[in-house]
Amino acid sequence: MRAQARFGPFSLDLHSGDLSKNGRPIRLQEKPRNLLLVLAERRGELVGRKELHEHLWPNDTFVDFEDGLNAAMSKLREALDDDSQSPRYIETVRGRGYRFVAKVELVSEVVEPLLTGVVPAEPAAPPPIEPPPSVHLPHRPSFKAIIGAALACVLLTGAVFFAVHWHDTHMPVISIAVMPFVNSTGDVSRDYICNGITEELIARLGALAPGRLRVIAPASARTYANTSKSLAQIGRELKVQYLVEGSLEQQGDAVRVSAQLIRIDDQSRVWADVYKGDLSDQFEFESSTADSVGHALSLHVPTLQQTRYRPGKFEAHDAYLKGLYFLSQRSKSGFEQAIESFSSAVAIDPKYAEAYAQLADTYNLMGQYSWMDPGTARSQAWAAAEQAISLDPSLAEAHAALGFSTWYYQWNQAAAETEFRRAIALEPNNVNAHHWYEQMLMTAGRFDEAEQQMQDALDVDPRSPILRANQAWLYEYEERFPQAVQLMQQVIAENPNFLPAHYKLWYVYAAMGDQTHGAEQFEWVLRGLNDAKMQQEILDVYHTKGYAAALRACGTINDTAYYVGSKVDGARCLAALGDNTAALAVLESALHDHEGWMIYVEQDPAFQALRSDAAFQQLIAEVKKAG
Repeated sequence: MRAQARFGPFSLDLHSGDLSKNGRPIRLQEKPRNLLLVLAERRGELVGRKELHEHLWPNDTFVDFEDGLNAAMSKLREALDDDSQSPRYIETVRGRGYRFVAKVELVSEVVEPLLTGVVPAEPAAPPPIEPPPSVHLPHRPSFKAIIGAALACVLLTGAVFFAVHWHDTHMPVISIAVMPFVNSTGDVSRDYICNGITEELIARLGALAPGRLRVIAPASARTYANTSKSLAQIGRELKVQYLVEGSLEQQGDAVRVSAQLIRIDDQSRVWADVYKGDLSDQFEFESSTADSVGHALSLHVPTLQQTRYRPGKFEAHDAYLKGLYFLSQRSKSGFEQAIESFSSAVAIDPKYAEAYAQLADTYNLMGQYSWMDPGTARSQAWAAAEQAISLDPSLAEAHAALGFSTWYYQWNQAAAETEFRRAIALEPNNVNAHHWYEQMLMTAGRFDEAEQQMQDALDVDPRSPILRANQAWLYEYEERFPQAVQLMQQVIAENPNFLPAHYKLWYVYAAMGDQTHGAEQFEWVLRGLNDAKMQQEILDVYHTKGYAAALRACGTINDTAYYVGSKVDGARCLAALGDNTAALAVLESALHDHEGWMIYVEQDPAFQALRSDAAFQQLIAEVKKAG
């Protein structure tokens, strides 16, 4: 008995994937056939791109998954004579996945077994004559018996393979979050240790079983520091089944680190442990804790020590943890202290690749935020990322950092994309790789792919303010202004002093031409100025002459100081006033300075009115040529 799905002139065997049209077979390659099977079996439901990845490329890391899926869908549409713009069978849900929308009739058909090479059974013959007792003939199985046995072995082998394959690819994903470890020592200077333990434990758990264990990223975990929310509420918001909680206590000269694994649905403690000693053996605690959690969740636990470098001196790791703590603050002073800490870590241990990678991240962001000369930031970030990769070519964070530097500072999107994909292949849950790849795709106008990368990042880091603010920014680039405003306002409601959200909400209002709401956000924009004197001067203009005059002031200050974040932002101010000639002149100055933000200009809705201008088109051509 086989189930056939009939739609239009087509018939699909839901067991074998054989497709026919009006009774005539249609040849499909493996991936398009499997893609059709998945969609047909889930007809009417949205099947996400990530789920399709797991179905079509279950056991290997497919670096070009996006290209592979697009190619498979293209061949499938060709076979079905379907149009993505006016679909009859398969609907594309932009940035999310696909849905089989055709009306399907299920038909069960009886299929007679056809065993190739098996001789048909003959009528029963008379019993054979027994040989004389003195003659011993060896037993010889009949040809039909041999074929039958061989076929049975093939079928059994296939069944076992299918069962194992199904088990490996259909095991449910387990989701877990590590809550910020509580500093119970009474010494706030120990906060960085608690932050470091949390981040390191997240990293180690993430390396256990990437296909089976979803681990929430540190940024989202940090939003629950000192929270009064219940475990059940945290579990619902993060969509996790388990939580790890822990604390750091001081006992004389020794420390006591405790940790426990909690199941959300019944609040039961699945596992708990306590480590006592000094922090020089922190690696052992983090590693054994991750292994114990993995065993408690019935996961196959690899030997993490073989894949993670262990610094020879505790002081190097201690400096690294301080760097992570300062980097997480996302402030100018925090970045400066992070650079100092990571630099100390690599000075103590020159083979510490992870410290070099984080140092590269910090320099990249310092330059992008205009908190450091971009040329210096570019060269330092590039050198640190290259050093990290030379020490450990499998370090995803280093490839992500190199991708960022290549894209933002060198404007080479092709080379950057290679690095981002490499990082994701090495570590599928690396948030920075997905996030920065999304930004690159956004600036390239590849919005569907950008949405998917952002969703992949949010799957791991759902509460991250910067991710959600940049998701709203992506909506702005797609000119989905109401959704951009709504999401940005949600981020601000939860993080009232989060400057990037206010800054980018101003972007949206400026692109919309909404001066009333734009003026409300403008004072927040001015708080991002590095020069206190300049900030006060423009604030005085704003309060005495109004919003339009303040925009003009921001756009016409043309000395070497980085104003309103960048010269590109200065051009944005002028474009918001409708002064396209002045805006173009500032963009030309930004191009001359090789300002990184120029990579965003081509797709930016702020410059919609300039796109038909020949001089603007020449600017964009120069950016692409430089990359």
